[in-house]
Amino acid sequence: MDTITTTQGDTWDTIAKRIYGDERKAQALMECRDNIRLLDTQVFPGGVRVATPALPEDTPAFDLPDWRR
Repeated sequence: MDTITTTQGDTWDTIAKRIYGDERKAQALMECRDNIRLLDTQVFPGGVRVATPALPEDTPAFDLPDWRR
């Protein structure tokens, strides 16, 4: 499993956008067992290591209502 090191001001969705190209995949980052200790963090300081699990190509982003797609 890969990891990234945060920059000041990163959020779950900005990390997902950078790694997966889709901020809606932030849920996959938060569900990763290695990131459980970080779940209370909304805005990251710089220097925090976040696990970035590989996602299968067919893994959909978390479900959004139609009006948000």
